[in-house]
Amino acid sequence: MTKFEIRDPRFSEVISKDAELTVVADGFGFTEGPIWHPTEHWLAFSDIQESHQYRWSEKDGVSILRTPSNQANGNFFDREGRIVSCEHASSQMVRHEHDGKLVRVLASHYDGKELNSPNDVVVDSLNRVWFTDPSFGRIRENLGIIRDQDLNFQGVYRLDPDGELVLVTSALTQPNGLCFSPDEQTLFVNDSFGPTIHAFTVNADGNLSGGDVWTTVSGEGEGVPDGMKTDIQGRIFCNGPGGVHVFSPEADCLGVILIPEKSTNFCFGGPDQTTLFITASTSVYRIETKTTGLPMFRKA
Repeated sequence: MTKFEIRDPRFSEVISKDAELTVVADGFGFTEGPIWHPTEHWLAFSDIQESHQYRWSEKDGVSILRTPSNQANGNFFDREGRIVSCEHASSQMVRHEHDGKLVRVLASHYDGKELNSPNDVVVDSLNRVWFTDPSFGRIRENLGIIRDQDLNFQGVYRLDPDGELVLVTSALTQPNGLCFSPDEQTLFVNDSFGPTIHAFTVNADGNLSGGDVWTTVSGEGEGVPDGMKTDIQGRIFCNGPGGVHVFSPEADCLGVILIPEKSTNFCFGGPDQTTLFITASTSVYRIETKTTGLPMFRKA
């Protein structure tokens, strides 16, 4: 089986041609939202369809982290190492407290109206929580609950440490994955219905400007722009048709890591942040890279 679609010779700087894609765990409904704890060395991820969240480690294998999870999707760590999760069925963004024994609602409404279905989330170095809010959890039965939408747009939000929820853009049709550049000066957000990645400048006050199309995610196979991460050199990794697409900082697509199932999201992990853990439909995969990802948990 072909493992890669190489579009640019620089792809060899990212991943070895001999790298092997292996299965970490399988038998799930629809996996999403992988995050790696950089000091305790475990992976957490969601199964949206089955409304479970799991934890996996090399030593202990797979265990239940939380069930039911309100069909949680994207996850991230805040600056204190607590898991922040987006829930499709409840239209909420929540935070796991006290090792997950308590789940606190961080955001559920905007301007008095229920959020759509919070999807993916990232926390910056100022402990501000940024998340996308498309309609997927309201229009797909296996990913949420079929119901009408209160808001007449799909937005991207910033939740400040003081609890204020700010709509930073409503310009995208179905905003999905998001990530920061290494210096946090640029916020990249993809639009699954684009299928495009947009680049926003993060201003000093936390508001965004710009938002032009940075690149289009195209290719053969199943998949749309979904999970997205940055490595330490500013390359953008993004799920798309066929697997995980790798872009240079200049927006050139270097190639695609081909996945045998529809890939949904991924994260960098392992002891050196060089392993790519990929959620894809019923399974979780991993593959070694030649680059280093940004840790998802940076202690204040």
